[in-house]
Amino acid sequence: MIERGTISAAGRSLGLSKTAASKRLQDLEAELNVRLLNRTTRHVSATEAGQSLYNRVIPMIRDMETVLEQISESSDKPSGTLRILARRSFGMLHIMPALPSFRALYPEVSVDLRLTETVDIAPSHGVDIAIRLGRPDEKSLEAERLTSDRRLLCASPDYFARCPPPRNMGDLDRHDCLTYGQDTEPAVWVFEEDNRRRDARVTGAIRSNSGEVLRQAALDGLGLAVLPEWMVAWDVAGGRLQTCLTECRVYPAAYSAEIFAVYLRDILRPMKVNAFIGHLQKHLAMHVG
Repeated sequence: MIERGTISAAGRSLGLSKTAASKRLQDLEAELNVRLLNRTTRHVSATEAGQSLYNRVIPMIRDMETVLEQISESSDKPSGTLRILARRSFGMLHIMPALPSFRALYPEVSVDLRLTETVDIAPSHGVDIAIRLGRPDEKSLEAERLTSDRRLLCASPDYFARCPPPRNMGDLDRHDCLTYGQDTEPAVWVFEEDNRRRDARVTGAIRSNSGEVLRQAALDGLGLAVLPEWMVAWDVAGGRLQTCLTECRVYPAAYSAEIFAVYLRDILRPMKVNAFIGHLQKHLAMHVG
């Protein structure tokens, strides 16, 4: 009744008449020996005691609804709302394209997809799956690998026509490097070959905390970029980007991890979570390899 504003509206939401809803309220007040609502002919409002009871009880009811939903899903078939929090680039390139076929297979699952540029994300209250860079350390979480950690040093054919591909790390000084970073992180690319690591400080006219921005800049011929294979596999296969120094493992410092689907450890893991992760893994196997 606090949420609906009137006893009549609250009764309708519960399938009760105004008389029946009013009687239940009176019985509850009599049992507790306290007035819960102030009533007028047009409106009801909570007393201090009523508001306190509402604030304490409603979260418990909603938690119980979540538990009952999980129990139902674990013993039946995928259903309900699947809440996903994902890195923006990965979400746009792979989660969105996978949704039509997922919804066709599981029409009783609706999807609430939120995208972010934040790196260190994890499932929490209201989030079933976090799609993130790197496996988390928390014992309360489980993770499923979605992609490899391979990065590609690449640029457009037009850029390489103007500035030939580097033959070694020393050649990077003459290239306009498109760099990724958060806040004041230095622009460093790491090269690993034959169990040896070498760091290269690089410079360029464009820097961003968005992989999408760097991918588009590379496609537009603005420079040389180090980008995840899952982000540019289609562009390389289509000839829109060309790779170089492929004999080395290369990655931006601090951004070498694989992409994982992370969820809360739970013996009653909802079927909707299993269904989506399995579907996304199949989608990635077909489109990234």
